[in-house]
Amino acid sequence: MRHIPKSGPPPRRASKAVRSGPLAAIMLLIAGLMLAPVASANDLVIPIDLPQPNFVGLGIGSYPDYFGSKDSAIGAAPLVMLRLGGERYVELLANQVRINLIDDRNWRLGPSVIYHFGRDDDIEDPVVRKLHEIEDSIDVGFFGGYTWRDTGNDRKRLGFSAWTTTDVTGGHDGWTAGANVFGMYPVALPVTIAGGAGFTYGDGNYMDTYFGVTPDDSLASGLAPFSPGAGVRDARGWVVAMLHLSPQWHLGVGALYSRLLNDAKDSPIVSERGSADQWVYGIGAMYAW
Repeated sequence: MRHIPKSGPPPRRASKAVRSGPLAAIMLLIAGLMLAPVASANDLVIPIDLPQPNFVGLGIGSYPDYFGSKDSAIGAAPLVMLRLGGERYVELLANQVRINLIDDRNWRLGPSVIYHFGRDDDIEDPVVRKLHEIEDSIDVGFFGGYTWRDTGNDRKRLGFSAWTTTDVTGGHDGWTAGANVFGMYPVALPVTIAGGAGFTYGDGNYMDTYFGVTPDDSLASGLAPFSPGAGVRDARGWVVAMLHLSPQWHLGVGALYSRLLNDAKDSPIVSERGSADQWVYGIGAMYAW
């Protein structure tokens, strides 16, 4: 249920665990250098497998206060992967769980569940705080992808992935879908770099929830009413470097740039109070066994 929160500046919040897709994206950027090649609602993953089947880690990053914000926040996210036999696995990456059901070296396919944090009165912008709250949501869907691997060097790869998820709890009552392309190359014995590009499409309900300004919102905030339609939400590119300290320990650093497009960019929430240019940065440490 949406409602107009009480006005007045709340106390500045402390850093907290991942709240939305952007931070999850950078955590996945880093973790993906060790994990299978897939992507989901607001996330990108870079593919690499370790000799060990299991993995735990922690990522810390800077990400937009809300999607479209010019302000940033700091958060942390867990990274876990457990093999189920062969190429099958289950993984927890930040606020998302995925299960690959295919025992194949190149193909990936399976269900995914992602927990989306909403928008409430703890964000920094005093005008956006007056807009309708967005409840947290659980989105369910599936992912799939294919990765070409060099038979002589497993760190040389090219691939693509696609995904779609649907809200099942009423947070935004919509669905999103997207696709990514990526590549990876070893620049030295202990260092791997990767990069790629992708986009996300949102249906009308999703876009209206996150980028719309209702008449009540307009009265409370002074922003003009705005009713976005379905369309491509953003296009993005990313780069990550991974330092392999040993077969067990690995460090990563990455950056992601996302450009909001179409009605997402034109929303007063973005054009007047935020920015269409979204930056995410992160570092991570991982242990494999």
